[in-house]
This record gives sequence, C-alpha cells and structure tokens, in this order.
Amino acid sequence: MSPIKPWLFVLCVVGFSFSFPHNIHNHHGRVRVVHVSSTQASASRLDDFRFPRGKREITNQNDRVEEADIVVVGGGVSGLAAAITAAEALKADNAQLKVVLLEGSSDLGGRVQSEITKEGFVLDKGFAVFIDQYPEPQRLLDLDALKLKPFLPGALVKLPFRNELARVSDPLRRPEEAISALVTPIGSLMDKLNLLPLIFNVRTKSIEELFEESETDTASALSTKWRFSEDFISTFFKPFLEGIFLAPLSEQSSRMFSFVFKMFNEGSANLPQGGMVAVPQQLKKRAEKAGVDIRTNMFVTSVVAEDEGILVTTKFEGLEQNLSAGSVIVATDGPAAHKLLSSINGFQFLNDLPEQPQRSVGCLYYSFKGPAPVNEPILILNGMTSDFVVEPPLYLVNNICFPSEVNRGYAPDGFSLCSVSVLGKGMEDYEEKHLELDLAVREELASWFPGSRVDILEQWKLEKIFHIRNAQPSQYRGPYPANVHEGRAPNKFRDTDLPAGLFVCGDHMATATLNGAFESGICAGRMATRAIYALRKKR
Repeated sequence: MSPIKPWLFVLCVVGFSFSFPHNIHNHHGRVRVVHVSSTQASASRLDDFRFPRGKREITNQNDRVEEADIVVVGGGVSGLAAAITAAEALKADNAQLKVVLLEGSSDLGGRVQSEITKEGFVLDKGFAVFIDQYPEPQRLLDLDALKLKPFLPGALVKLPFRNELARVSDPLRRPEEAISALVTPIGSLMDKLNLLPLIFNVRTKSIEELFEESETDTASALSTKWRFSEDFISTFFKPFLEGIFLAPLSEQSSRMFSFVFKMFNEGSANLPQGGMVAVPQQLKKRAEKAGVDIRTNMFVTSVVAEDEGILVTTKFEGLEQNLSAGSVIVATDGPAAHKLLSSINGFQFLNDLPEQPQRSVGCLYYSFKGPAPVNEPILILNGMTSDFVVEPPLYLVNNICFPSEVNRGYAPDGFSLCSVSVLGKGMEDYEEKHLELDLAVREELASWFPGSRVDILEQWKLEKIFHIRNAQPSQYRGPYPANVHEGRAPNKFRDTDLPAGLFVCGDHMATATLNGAFESGICAGRMATRAIYALRKKR
C-alpha cells in the first residue's frame, strides 16, 4: 500500500513524528469477487477491456458461461479489500453466493510487492513502509501477525557543507533527545516553536475535521499558515514530503499533509517481517478463508454490461472463458480504469478528458557484508536541495534507508541492505542508462558516508533497480485528485453514474495512501454486496 508505493515517512521535531510513505508510493496499491490485476489492466491487455451494455453475444471458443455473483477486476490491495468485504458479508448471512477474483499476473498485491533474492535479501518494489495508525488497514489485517518493526521517530539529514549528518529528533517520544532537538542546525528556534501549533492542530482534530479545513498547496501552508522559514522548509519538509508524495510541495494537498502528519505523530512507520508483500499475503489468506475464488494469470479481455447482468470474458493459456456476474468491481489503477470505462455507452466522453496524473519513483537496492554506515532504524534525508546551494550537481538521492537495521529479516546474517529512493525526474533523466545511474548514486552515497567510500564504490553489490511509473495518483489539482477522505462513490466515475452492478475502487478514488486503497476497496465491496441482494430480490 504510499511510493516513498506509494506506499510514507514521518518526522518528529518537538513532537513532529516522522514517518515514511506508503508508496511510498504509495501509492501507491494492489479480494476479489472477480479480480484482474491493476498492473496488467493498465499494460498490454488494456486495449482488450470493453464495457458496452447490450445484448449478450457469445463468440468465444468456449460458449459455456460460468455463473458468479461478484467479480473483482484487479488483484491489488484495494481489490483484495473489496473481495474480502463482500465475501465475508455474504458468508455471515449464509448466502451461498460466488465471489471470484481475477488477477492478470502471477502475484497478488499490485504495487505492494516484494522480491526475495536467492541470498535472502528482501527487496520491496519501491521503498515503502507500513503506517500502523492508518485506520482502514486495521479493519482487515492482524497487525501482530505482520511482526512489525518500527523506525525511530525523527530523521538524519545530509546538509550542504557539512560532513556529519544532522539529526531531527522527537523529544515528545524520546525525551533524552530534547537537547539535540533544540541545537540541531535544521531550522531556527522560531521554526521549532512554530511546530507547536501545528502539532496541537493535528492532535486535537479528528481526521474528518482535518479534511474539512480549507485546502491549499503544502508549500503555501507551510510558509503562510504555519510560518516556517524557507530554509527549514527546503532542508527538512521538502525532502521529507516529496519522498512521501513524490511531487513538489506546490503540487501537494495541505489536507493530505495534515492527515499524514497526524497519522505519524500518533503512530509509527514500520517494516513487516518478510517485506511489504506480507500485507497482500495476509489478505489473500483471509480472502480464501472467506471463500473467495482467486484466479491468477487470468487476463480480462472484455466486460459487457448487459440487461441481465455483466459478462466478463477472460483469457487463460490462450483459452477464453466467460463469467456472468451481478456485480463487477474494477480495482485497477486510475489510468487503467479511465481507459477501461471509456468504452461504456455514455462514457465515451472520457476519451476527451485528461487522465489523472501519476507520480513515479525509483528505488535502488545495494547489499554488502558487515554493518551499515548508520546502525539505527532511521530514515536519512537529502537536505541539499535549498536555493543557497551554489554548484548544485544533479542530486539524485531523495532518501536513504537501511531496511536491515529496521527489521533484520531484510538481509541474511552478517549482511546489510541499503535502499535508495530517486524521484521521478531523476529516473527519467537516466532512462535506459542503469549503469550511469548506479555510478552516480554510488558517488552521492560515498559523499554522505566518506568513511565507507571505498566499500560503497567497489564492494557494495547492486541488487536491483525498480522504476515504478504509476507509483501514486496525483493528490492536488488536476482532474479528480486523490485527496478525498472516505473516498468517492464507487458507483460513479468522473461524477457520472456507472451501469447498475458496476463499481470502481482504488487509491485514486480516495486518498493517495495505503489507507485510501483499503478504504475505497471496503466501500466498493459493501456496495457490490448490497447490489447483489437487491438484484436477487427483483428476480
């Protein structure tokens, strides 16, 4: 669930708790009554989706139609949440109804994925963290079973013209660091005092009240409403928040800032045992227990809204199969949903509308023998982005983390793992030039940790480079930004009613967070269940 996808970071300074994005993308997301992969739907198979309404005509090799009640298209977190919600509600009512989840790829989870190397390193697909204070994931997940290990509140920051990393501390959680919080070179005394009304605001207001505040861009809110200095904003808030939301401060929502600030002021960022993939793995087990029929490697080639229901055609190993369902939930990412739905009668207008912008991010993983240069479970930010830096090279690195210092399960005994996040522009500049990207990142890391320079340049092994292009939907300005608490209605798309029985969910329908993906999926699952009951009463 923010890329930092997107799956988020949270820093605490004088009570400001610092944490990381759900990706962080975060978002971004990845049960299915019938479910097709959001990744696959937006990729090569996207043009095969159709949602016309009309008379059923079967022209497939196999004209047998399998009956289902709910089909979820897309196997990400939001789709899994929708499938679980629907299946458990039906099971509680002893309704013998069929929920199918179709996933186009071999893995569930969408953007919430992890790879395990043969040596035992855990590589999350984009640096991401699990925020334990998010309310919606708690409805469906057993947090204890995830075996979460927390980051320290606060961060280390690389500043220009300084060899040592500066520390941003949270004295409310770590009173022993109160003195260092006051003397840190990051921010003036007035900046630190100005944190107090911000902290009071998010702690005394509910999530609903924060989303009712007047909205502006975060850059304006930080400078005008909260009166932080430009230096403090550029060396601290800029790398911190851009790592979470993968966009300039001027393109971030002040409401989203207040929301994540509250979440991480009251909770912490964590890494699960076995990586972020532990989240969809647990959801899969719960979905199967509820009776969801999960099918992977199933490509949806068409979805036809008919008078008597919705016909879903899939392709598996070259053979087409047909399912007829009373409800279908499209749980893909925003661009895929936009294109899929544009084929529905009455929705051709989508072809003339711009798609919801997407944020991208890159992540490089390095493994090495021995201890990490920083042996604390803490995020390290690039504060060398302020305007006063004179000879600015292309600073690629947004943040660094040593996941093996947070949760030892990320690396085998005796080894360490380093995660390096590079924002979208940097990845675009090095498109198809991975060797040059690797060398440039190593040089930056060597300047951050001069005592390990030789090892970084010569001994650290590049495990993998991930480039997550649709890591998170845009959450400020633009068409339908993902900044809606409790989400948009799943039975509408671009403010237009969908055909009866058709629903849409995903973080792009709510907020660009893991919480938003869960929230939208749960809501769609409930509505699809009600629609099935209503349809059966008519029959």
